[in-house]
Amino acid sequence: MRRNNYKEWNAFFEMVNKRGQLAIFVIIALIIVGAVIILLLYPKIGLPQMTSKELSPESYLKSCIEPEIKPAIENLAKQGGYSNPEGVLEYEGEKIKYLCWTSEYYKTCVVQQPMIKEHMEKEINEIILPGSQECLQELKSEYEKRGYSVSLLPSDINVTIDPHKIIVEFKAPMTISKETTRTFNNFNIEIKSEMYDLLMLTTSIIDYESTLGDSETTDYISYYPDLSMKKIKLSEGSKIYTLRNVITNESFRFASRSLSWPPGGY
Repeated sequence: MRRNNYKEWNAFFEMVNKRGQLAIFVIIALIIVGAVIILLLYPKIGLPQMTSKELSPESYLKSCIEPEIKPAIENLAKQGGYSNPEGVLEYEGEKIKYLCWTSEYYKTCVVQQPMIKEHMEKEINEIILPGSQECLQELKSEYEKRGYSVSLLPSDINVTIDPHKIIVEFKAPMTISKETTRTFNNFNIEIKSEMYDLLMLTTSIIDYESTLGDSETTDYISYYPDLSMKKIKLSEGSKIYTLRNVITNESFRFASRSLSWPPGGY
């Protein structure tokens, strides 16, 4: 009887064990089927999807236009803020704009460009305008490559020289659409620069030239430790000023002829 009972209990446990294993397999199968159904019906909550990094219009435009801005500024700064200067001093094969000038002896000069900062902003604007249009078209193409629909209206730019930076405002109404729609009216990019201080110092020197006939460079250097100033006096009475920021190595050069004496008249 005991042996028969043992066999019965052993058979009973084997049956329970088999049923338990079957139940586990059924549960696992149901979980797998449920996961597949969820992935098919709601793919966005499935596995992480690889997406390209979101495009930043400002960063894209900055990387596109910055290589064009810097050479333009350097060229203008060597010529007194003018791309095609008239009324110039020719020195060592280069043309330097007179920002204050008189042809007469014993008289102070007349300021030739009283708003040098605004003038240089205008010059930069004109130089980089064609390139800015190309950059906007490239930005449009980049969005389209990423599957966006893009509407870009006629655009313009505005350059401003501010303390410690140069701002380029792209006035470019743009609408991009994909899953959602975004509208931009303008894009502002900033480029680090100390040109503002150099132009303000230039304005101050011109004021001295037009009123007193000369300026004292050591006074400026004592107030501006990052400034290097070089003044070359020529025999016919002209002076060449070169202002340089020793940290950024940016410079601005211009000429003046004021309170000059004829040869032998000192």
